Amino acid sequence: MLLANLKNKFIELLFNSCIKDIADIKENYSQESFIAYCIYCEGGFDCFGSGGCTKKWLNEHVQELKQYHKNDNETLLYIETFADEWDYFGAAKYENFRDINELVDNIFKAYYDDEIEDLNTTPEGLDSDGLDRFFQDGVTTVINQLKASKCFDSMPFENDLLLGLQFSDPSKGAMSLTVEISEQVNSPQWHKKILESYIPIISRV
Repeated sequence: MLLANLKNKFIELLFNSCIKDIADIKENYSQESFIAYCIYCEGGFDCFGSGGCTKKWLNEHVQELKQYHKNDNETLLYIETFADEWDYFGAAKYENFRDINELVDNIFKAYYDDEIEDLNTTPEGLDSDGLDRFFQDGVTTVINQLKASKCFDSMPFENDLLLGLQFSDPSKGAMSLTVEISEQVNSPQWHKKILESYIPIISRV
């Protein structure tokens, strides 16, 4: 298996999955106001779906979680930038993401069987960095294609929407990927919030 030969297929399937998911949001959440919509993975790059946060949920959740933070602003920043605290998860609509997840399952199977020919085998073992780069580049491309398609240019999405990649219970490595993708897809205002939220945790010894 060559990852290079699967790049366009990965991008096509993930883009189509998100388009279906976004159509469901527009149909079923027309009275809401989304401040965030991100591609969401449960662990590593396993099980692709989406995550979103509505303004209503954000305001309600601040009251619930502010006891764990220094002040309301810190609580707000945390909820805005960590998908585990959001109220919408598109992976629940399995059919929308079935095709992309079947492809990803096949990629991981080939990876663990050492059958991906264009990944380098390192002294430490399999080239996980190369696999991460494949997914990172693909996800970044898809988000920018979604922006170009104008699918976020109408309600229930806010004019300045947090985009990117989020992970369930992210490790520091996963947070670094979130930051790197954010720089390429988000407005300066949203990327600044991602930096303020993530960098102190990533830098913590």
